[in-house]
Amino acid sequence: MSTFPQRIEVNEGTRVDITWDDGTETSYPARQLRVACMCAGCREPVGQAALQALLAGDDPITITETALVGGYALRFVFGPDGHGTGVYPLEDLRAMTESTAQ
Repeated sequence: MSTFPQRIEVNEGTRVDITWDDGTETSYPARQLRVACMCAGCREPVGQAALQALLAGDDPITITETALVGGYALRFVFGPDGHGTGVYPLEDLRAMTESTAQ
């Protein structure tokens, strides 16, 4: 399984499309990525409560920015809350796609 992106594109702020170096194309909804954030702030009780309030609200979850972190991960900044401290290892993103495709 290949784990390096050749193309990363944020589409309409609602999803990220990645083409991997083996030609596989994957798509990740902004909401799915926001829920999957593993940063310390999102895993502590206060952060979990804030995330649940965000998910229950009427504002759509969007991706406002993305960046490659070294050669091993992506970082996203989400709207409407501006959250951007999570790092998503490329292997985890690829595995997330594999697990949802089955």
